Amino acid sequence: MARLEQLGYHARAARRGSEIDAEAATAIVRRHLGHLGDGLTVIRQRKLYGGSINRVIEWTVRDATGRDRPLVAKVNNLRSAKLFRREMASLEVYRTQTDLPVPRPLAYLEDEPEFDGSGLLMQRIDGVNLSEAKVTPAGMRLLQRDLAGHVVALHSHHRSAYGTALEPTGPRRWLDSFGPVIGEEFFRVRDAIPSATREVIDDIVKNLEVWLPEQSTPTLVHGDLWSNNILVDDRHPDRPEILAFIDVSASYCDPEYELAYLRMFQTADDSFFERYRRRHPLRSGFSRRCRVYWLNTMMMHVRVFGDRYLPQLEDIVRQIRTLG
Repeated sequence: MARLEQLGYHARAARRGSEIDAEAATAIVRRHLGHLGDGLTVIRQRKLYGGSINRVIEWTVRDATGRDRPLVAKVNNLRSAKLFRREMASLEVYRTQTDLPVPRPLAYLEDEPEFDGSGLLMQRIDGVNLSEAKVTPAGMRLLQRDLAGHVVALHSHHRSAYGTALEPTGPRRWLDSFGPVIGEEFFRVRDAIPSATREVIDDIVKNLEVWLPEQSTPTLVHGDLWSNNILVDDRHPDRPEILAFIDVSASYCDPEYELAYLRMFQTADDSFFERYRRRHPLRSGFSRRCRVYWLNTMMMHVRVFGDRYLPQLEDIVRQIRTLG
């Protein structure tokens, strides 16, 4: 019996592909979202933002009454949906426990007969990435104020342990959570890094407690907060507004981890930090600690996207040397 089931699995897999056409998309929607209506049919597909790791596609779904509704399918060619299940659970954390606006998750895709991969179906938010928003200087000031308000509110959620918000317990020390992360990134890219740069990073990783002294409270963060993950309504360039945050990973961290990310990619400007500090004062030495978090982020970029990010990594190391 097990052998027959295995043969059946391989027969199904042989019919599957890495792309999803309208017929396959329709079958997937009917299987997972039948509660939304009868006769659901995907009548149109359109590529959206994203593409570095996952493919993000808008599916226009028509029901039996002729009503159209857009959905988002976020997919990749990995068989396991583990990451999508975690993203779906993270979205639910924000939706049920915070006021952070995020898309409503609908279903995760795994072992679909029509598709040799995995994915996540969710609500379509009709906006543009902040990086592509067409706004005036006055409009950008409003967006920075809006962003600060959302981050201030999000960072007001705390608990007693660090780590993923999807588990009730975790490390009590920040370095017990972050230390293995930066250590693993360094281990995976060290052979690609020039020796002089490698020596500096090795010293930082070995002496992380000197660079990142324990001072914080476990704080709920977005986890990947930069302009491409912020959806904006820019129809009125002087009066834009933030609609939603995407690509979330709910976890409890030192809030400086997130603030450093915002600063690294210039998503947040000085006006953001001025507003943020009114509610959550920054600790002395933040600029120095920023570079350690930047180091971790850039090593991840070298690992995922290649050695074209080595110059930026070396520049961060030079900044760290200057700061001492």
